Amino acid sequence: MVSKLSCGLVGLAAVMLLEAPLRADPPEEAVVPQVSTPHREFLTRLARRTLRDLHLGRGVYDPEYVPAPLEALTAEVVIRLREGGFLLAVGAGGPASVATAARDAALAAFPALGDQEHFDVARLSRLLIEIEVLGPAQPVAVEGDWTRWRAVDPFIEPGVHGMVLIGGRAQQRFCPSDLITSDRVLADVLQSLAQSLHADPSKIPGTPLYRFRTLHWAQRDADADIVTLHRGLTVLPPEAVSPSALDDAIGRLAEYMAYRQLESGLFTYQYEVGADRYSTEDNVVRQVGAALAMAVHARWSQRSASLAAADLAIRHHLQGLREIPEVDRAAFIATADGRHKLGVTALLALAMAEHPEPEQSAAVRDRLINGMLWLQRPSGMFVTAFPPAEQIDAQDYFPGEALLAMARQYTLRPDARILEAFDRAITFYRGYFRQAGSPAFMPWQVQAYTILARQTRRQDYEGYVFELADLLADQQLTPENCSWPELWGGIAAYQPGRAGVATAAYLEGFADALTLARDAGDSERERRYEKVVRAAARFVMQLQVRPEEAYFVRSPQDAVGGIRSTPALNLLRIDHCQHALIGLIKARQALFPRAG
Repeated sequence: MVSKLSCGLVGLAAVMLLEAPLRADPPEEAVVPQVSTPHREFLTRLARRTLRDLHLGRGVYDPEYVPAPLEALTAEVVIRLREGGFLLAVGAGGPASVATAARDAALAAFPALGDQEHFDVARLSRLLIEIEVLGPAQPVAVEGDWTRWRAVDPFIEPGVHGMVLIGGRAQQRFCPSDLITSDRVLADVLQSLAQSLHADPSKIPGTPLYRFRTLHWAQRDADADIVTLHRGLTVLPPEAVSPSALDDAIGRLAEYMAYRQLESGLFTYQYEVGADRYSTEDNVVRQVGAALAMAVHARWSQRSASLAAADLAIRHHLQGLREIPEVDRAAFIATADGRHKLGVTALLALAMAEHPEPEQSAAVRDRLINGMLWLQRPSGMFVTAFPPAEQIDAQDYFPGEALLAMARQYTLRPDARILEAFDRAITFYRGYFRQAGSPAFMPWQVQAYTILARQTRRQDYEGYVFELADLLADQQLTPENCSWPELWGGIAAYQPGRAGVATAAYLEGFADALTLARDAGDSERERRYEKVVRAAARFVMQLQVRPEEAYFVRSPQDAVGGIRSTPALNLLRIDHCQHALIGLIKARQALFPRAG
C-alpha cells in the first residue's frame, strides 16, 4: 500500500510566499504539471472529502490509498472555494506530494468558510472547487530593466504564466487564474506586485522576476464533470467551425445583446465580469454599431426579438436627426456631446439599410446619404464631423463606415453620385493606407469596396480589396507561428503574438474578401481566404463566454454569451459583441451558404 499522507498546513493567502526552490536552469518553456483526468477527479474528491470531514468534526481526512503518480509528483496546490461565483476561501498546500498538497490546501481554505452552522453537508457538496497545481518557477530572462514598457511580453503570456517577484526574503506570487478573474492587464499586476515588495520605487527594476505555469481545473459541484481550463477557457478545436456551431454561437450572442438593451434603446456599454459591475463609460458610435448588429441579425435570422431591438435602437438615435441648411434634402445625426461624428450618421444609415424592411426608411436614408456626400472633399477625403463641429481625425474608421453605408444604399437605390464618391475615395484612401498602414482601416474599406466591386465588376476595386486583405492575412496566428492553440486564428495586427477581439472586425472584412475572390474566379485567394475565415471564426467563437467557463462569474446572465476583450481579459463591451455578431454571420454565409 502506498504510504499515507503526511500533515503540514500552509496558511491561507490570496498572494502567497513561494516556498519551492527556484530552478537555476529553466527549460525553454515553463513546465506544466502532468496530472491525468482520473487523477484530477481523485484530487477533487480528496479536497471535498477533507472539507466534509472537517465540517462533521471527524478530523483530518487521511485516505488509505493514493495513486502512485500523485505520490511521486511534488508540487504546490492552490484551492479556491466558490459559491454563486463569489470567492469564499483560498488555501495553499505544499510543496509536497500533490495529493498531500491538495489535502492541505483544502484544510487551509476551510476556516475561511466562516460560521459552519450555515454549511450543511449538502451545501458543501454544491460548492464549486477550483484547483491549480503549480509548476516550478523559472527566471524571466529579460535583458535590462524588466519594468520597461512591454519588456516582459515575449516571456509572460497573460493567463498562461503566473509571476513571482523576490525582494530580499520577501516574495509575492500571482497565479494565472488570478489575472483571468481580476479584469486586470499584465502590466498593472506586475506594478502592484512590485509596489507590494518595495516602498522605494527605485528598487523595483532590480527585483528578480520569475514565471511559472499551472494545471487548472474546476468542478461546479460534487456531481459535475471536471472542466480543464487554459487561460480560463475550454479550448475549441478547428472542427468547432461548423454550420450548427456557428448558428448556436450567433444565436446566443444575439440573445445576449438583446438582454443588454435598455428601455431607452441604448445598450449597457461594458460588463466587467470579475468585478460584477457595469462600466459608467459610453460611446455613441459604438451604440449605433450595436443597433446595426441587431438589424443585421434580424434580417439574417428573421427573429422578432432582434427586430424589436433594432427598431428600438434606431428610433432612439433618430431623435438626433438634423437638417443641413446649406444642402437640399440633406441631414445628419446630432449627438448630445456636440461632436456630431460622421460614424454615427454612417452606421445609423447602414443599420436602416440592413433592416429587414429597408424601404420604410428610404426617405431618411436618402437625406443621410446626401449629408455624407457633402462631407467629401474633391481629393476624396471625408471630413469626419458635421458642423458646427469639424474634424478630420478618425480617418481609419469613419470614412470607411460612410462608404459602406453608401455602398449598401447603392444596392437598394443605385445613384451615380455614389460611384463618383467611390472613385474619388479610392485615390485618396489607397494612398493613405499605403502610408499609414493602420489595421483598423481594413474592415470597413474592404466591406465597402467589396459591395461596389461585385456591383460594377471594377478590377481596381477588386485589387484594392485584395491588397488590404492580403496584408492583414499575413498577421494571423497559426500553428506555424504561435505556440498557443487557443490563439490560433487571431490577428496579431498590433503586437506580435497578441490577438484579441479586434479579430472579429477583421473577420467581417475577410468574409467579404472571400466572397469577392470566389466571384472573381481567383481560386488561389479563395483557398487562402477560406482558411483565414475558418481560423478567425474559431478564434472569435473562442472569445464567447460559455457556461462551463463561468466558474467565477457571479451573474451568469450578464456574461454567458458575451464576447471577451482577449482570451484572458473578461471585459464584455457592446461593440465587441457587435463586431463578433456581424463577423460570425458573415463567416457563416461565406463558409456554409444556405440553399436558395
